[in-house]
Amino acid sequence: MEVKVNNQFTPSIRLQNLTKVYGRFRALRGVNLEIAPGTFLALFGPNGAGKSTLLNMIAGLIQPSRGALFLDDINVTHGRDECLGSQVGVLSYDTYLYDELTVNENLQFYGKLYDIVDPSKKIEEMLVAVGMSSRSESRVYTLSHGMRQRVAIARALLHDPDILLLDEPYSGLDQDALVTLKAILTAYNKTVILVTHDLDRGLELADRVVILNRGYVVFDTPKNGLTSDQIKCFYKEHSV
Repeated sequence: MEVKVNNQFTPSIRLQNLTKVYGRFRALRGVNLEIAPGTFLALFGPNGAGKSTLLNMIAGLIQPSRGALFLDDINVTHGRDECLGSQVGVLSYDTYLYDELTVNENLQFYGKLYDIVDPSKKIEEMLVAVGMSSRSESRVYTLSHGMRQRVAIARALLHDPDILLLDEPYSGLDQDALVTLKAILTAYNKTVILVTHDLDRGLELADRVVILNRGYVVFDTPKNGLTSDQIKCFYKEHSV
């Protein structure tokens, strides 16, 4: 959603001095970012850099220790209403699926959770898109990890979110599923934050690159005009 203020678009996501502390460990240290609507941002960094923590904060799964988080200029630092929460879709290694339910039952549950009108029609469309329509009545525990990830893609996009958060989405996907995910993301024209260690895939679709290290933003640039090799050099330099 785009909101005009003083003839400028309000950032889809705005982080102000965002800090997260676990005991003596600081996962994030005063992160400041503004992400415009429609941006595809690739977030890179070594293990322990704070990438997943940052994504989980935007998703509303954890709260910051200090700082502020805004979605569409609404302060959601300490909570958000159901309407605003439904604007975010999350895809990660954890599929957020219930093993004992069938694929269709899982998606029906999320369809009702997000108040989707005629969820059955939308579910059918999404299962066709991810190549899982033939397994709609299979219980999730019978599926391979790659198949679960396909269903998770359908779950994350079922409610057509304005913001899509991807945390290592390529893990466990077979070649066909990778092609499917790429096609879906290529057609997706809303705000995306992709966390991945796969620099090549991350750079392929991104229009902005951010590198996080030890809880700090150490590099932030539009990808336009930079080659993949240049960004890889920057990553190596800023991830030591």
